[in-house]
Order: sequence, then structure tokens, then C-alpha cells
Amino acid sequence: MIRAVLTLLAVLTASGCGPSAIHFMREGGAVADVPRIIPTVEVDKLWRVDLGAGYSNHNFLLTPFVDSERVFAAEPGGRVAVLDLQTGRIEWERNLKESLSAGVGVGEGLVIFATRDGEVVALERTSGEQRWREKMGAEILARPVVAAGVVILRSGDGQVIGVDSGSGEIRWRVRRSVPGLSVRGLSAPIEIEGVALIGFASGRLSGIEITTGKELWSVPIFRPRGSNEIDRLVDIDADPYRLSDSLYVAGFQSKISALSLATQTIRWESETSTLRALSSVGDHILVTVDDGTVMALDTFSGQVKWRQAALRNRGVSGPLGISGLDLAVVGDFKGNLFLIDGESGALIGQEKNSGGAVLRLFAMPGEGRFLSLSENGSLTAWAVR
Repeated sequence: MIRAVLTLLAVLTASGCGPSAIHFMREGGAVADVPRIIPTVEVDKLWRVDLGAGYSNHNFLLTPFVDSERVFAAEPGGRVAVLDLQTGRIEWERNLKESLSAGVGVGEGLVIFATRDGEVVALERTSGEQRWREKMGAEILARPVVAAGVVILRSGDGQVIGVDSGSGEIRWRVRRSVPGLSVRGLSAPIEIEGVALIGFASGRLSGIEITTGKELWSVPIFRPRGSNEIDRLVDIDADPYRLSDSLYVAGFQSKISALSLATQTIRWESETSTLRALSSVGDHILVTVDDGTVMALDTFSGQVKWRQAALRNRGVSGPLGISGLDLAVVGDFKGNLFLIDGESGALIGQEKNSGGAVLRLFAMPGEGRFLSLSENGSLTAWAVR
């Protein structure tokens, strides 16, 4: 079943179209029943905001940007909004009434997103007024990142594009070939000390100088294996995850690699495949593998510390480590939230959310607080107690 789903996703990448791609989150195979849990922690809903039409016919998540006071969010139909983080009150919103393909990037006084027609739009952070709008000549598919006066963009045809944040003028392009088949989706750039780190569908990780677009280095993190194009998929679609002096990179049908940022060498590798976002709690890297099992890996050795397989094939989201409480939270395709003990991996709490599948979870400032993004486009704030 999963091979058939992957084949469909690869075709969607080649053709650039196709509905309901978000629903690959249900992995195939027998769906585990919701486990019985004796809760030792509870989750309270703080607020909820419905942003728009949602993701039932959209291929990519528009990732909210959270700072200390606000959340910047968008939905596929073209609505962009800034919410007060404590109350969910809308401070300003705009409806462009056109489909969006990527967002939300925030920085240097701007809110950045991309349309399905290959245009990038910059709005004023405080008012929502348009600063600039420019055509990129390619479909932008990853969340924009703003750093050092440059908006860093990634397109489906293998380009990394640097755009002047003040004017929208293209400063540079880096072009890389794209495999004939790849999972449709791109990881967002990560900025470290003036360098943009980019994970490609080929399994390579590159460092690009942000101000000039010069590729400083490019190394193979994952190498294709297998005798056909499906088996040889090694896309880096999960955003690289930084923790202290290490960068953790996940490849589909491949590994998770821990890289030393000081020496640019691989510290350890784990034979673990995922497309979902990584997180951490304590000394554990948290990962949801392709069949929905949630795992914790030791940050220093890569050794598996625990596995939680009770949610297999329930379309489990990437995990989120809850700061200060030594626990993690995941969501499933029915809208359930599950709390997991960070040391043992035991399920210790559950809450039901309306709005369909939980697509992704995001940290909020304050102990035990987090956001969930649901299939219907709603954002919900929660607090663990």
C-alpha cells in the first residue's frame, strides 16, 4: 500500500498537480485502534481560530511563524493573518483571493509568502500593507527564510533563489538538477552564521553564502539504494533540526544523520526514515517514522532509547518536545492529540481536537504551551497541566 502511495506522490512531483496530497499522512496498512490511556497529564484549549478553507485540496502546508508575542499564519486560499499569541485575537488580515504555495516567512519587518503562479509577496509586518510583489519564474514550494537582507526561496525545479528583502529584486540563483522522481515537497532553508543550509532531493546538503549565492560546500548525506526509482528516493523533505552544536538531517527511505557544525562531519547515523519534522526533549531527538511509530534517539550516540508503536498507521504528525515538562505531543489523522513521556515513551494523556487531521505542531513561549494546525485550516493553542 505504501509503495502505491509513494508512486502516486512521485507522479504528482513530475506533473506538478494532483489533489489531496496532504493525506499521504495515513501510511497504509491496518490502522491501530486508539489506545486506552490512564492520563497523568491534561491538556487545556486556550483558543482556536479558523483561517479558511483548509488543506483538503492542497499539496503543501503553509507553516505558521511564531515569535514571542504573535503568530503569523496563512491558508491555501489566500488569507493571511497575524494573531495575538495569548488570545488568538486577529491583529490584521488580508485576503488575496488567490492560491498560495509557500509561507510564512517573517523577518526584517516583512511577512513573506508565495502564490501558485510563482509570485512572491512581501507585506509590512505591522500593518499588512504590500511592500513588494515579484515574479520568480518558478513555483516556490518551501517556507521562505529572511536573513542578512535576503529572502531565501526554494523552487520545485531545484533552484535556490536569493531575493533582496527591500525591493524583491533577484540577487542570485543556484540551480541543481532534480531526480526524475521525488517526493513532492521541500525542506525549508536553515540559516547559520550567514550561510543557508539546503537539503536536496538528491540526498545532498549544501551551504550557500546568503549575501552572494556562492555555494561554499556540498556533501552527500544520503546515497540512493535499490534497483528502481521508487527504492532510490532519498529526499531531504523534513526541515534540518539544530540542537546546540549539531544539525540533525532526515532522509526519506534513508537515515537520520547527526552532523557536527564545528567540523562538518557526521557524528552518527541511524537507519530511520521520515518525511516529518524532527524535535527534541532533554537528550533525545524525537522522530515519527514512516509507519507512524514515534521514536527517541540519544542525541550523542543515535541509540534508540524508546519506541512507541501504539499509534501505527494513524497518520501521526511529527512530534513536538514540550519544554520544561519532559514530554512530547503528537497528533493523528482523526484529530487526536497524544502526550508521551519523554523518558519512557509511555502514552500519558490524550485530547480530542475538531478540524480533522493534525498536520503539524508548533512550540509557543511559556511552559507547556503549543499550537496545532489542523486539516480544516484551524490553529488551536493548548496548555499542558
